[in-house]
Amino acid sequence: MENTDNIEIRLVVMDIENEENEELVLDEGVKEETNRFELCLVGRFLTEKNINVRVMKSKLADLWRPAMGITIKDTKPGLFLFQFYHLDDMLWVRNDGPWYFDNVLLVLNVISPGEDPTKVPLFEIDFWIQIYNLPVGYMLEAVEKQLGNFFGSFFEYDSNNNSSIWREFMRLKIRVDVRKPLKRKKKICKRDKSEVIVHVKYERLGYFCFTWGLLTHIERFCKKKFEWGL
Repeated sequence: MENTDNIEIRLVVMDIENEENEELVLDEGVKEETNRFELCLVGRFLTEKNINVRVMKSKLADLWRPAMGITIKDTKPGLFLFQFYHLDDMLWVRNDGPWYFDNVLLVLNVISPGEDPTKVPLFEIDFWIQIYNLPVGYMLEAVEKQLGNFFGSFFEYDSNNNSSIWREFMRLKIRVDVRKPLKRKKKICKRDKSEVIVHVKYERLGYFCFTWGLLTHIERFCKKKFEWGL
C-alpha cells in the first residue's frame, strides 16, 4: 500500500501542474513592446568557417563609422544584431551594401515590429548590376525591369546612368536569393527576330564559386567540384 507521504507528494505535484496550466491573463496596463528593434539590423555571414567576432566588430564599426555609434551583439552562433542609434545610420548601412568581412558576404535584414530577431529570414541581398551588350534603342526602363526580374528581383534603376546620350551599359539594382546560383547572361530576342546575348557584371561582388555561381563558398572549397571531378 502506498504510504501517506507519497500520496501527499503526488497531490502537491498535481496542484502545481494545475497552476502551471492555468492561463495567466495580463493586466490591461501591460502593453507588448513592439519597437524594441526599430534601429537594428540582424545579419549572418555566408560561410561555414568561424568568424573572428572581436575583429569583425572592430572592422565593421570602423568601415561604417555611424555618426551616432553602433553596438554589435551575438544573438546565437553565427547570428549578429547590429544596433544603431540613429535612423540615417541604419538606413545607410542597409542600403549601401553589400558588405564583407574577410571576403565573406554579410547578409542583412530589418526586423519587423514584434518579430523575433532570430527568426528573421536572411536569404536575400541587393546588388547593383551592369548589363552589357544591349542593342541601341533597348536602354529602356521597361527592358530594365524585365532583365532585373530575370537576374533577380528588380528593385531600382539608376536614373543618373540614364541621363547620358551614349551608355556603355544599363545599371540597376536587383535583389538576389543567396541560395540560388548567380545568373550571368541572357539571350534576348529583338523586334526584328534577331537574337543577342547580354552579359551582367555584379558590382562589389566578392569571392564566390565560379563553378556553381553560388555566394556561399569559393571555388577552392566547392564540394561538388571535387565530388564530380571537375
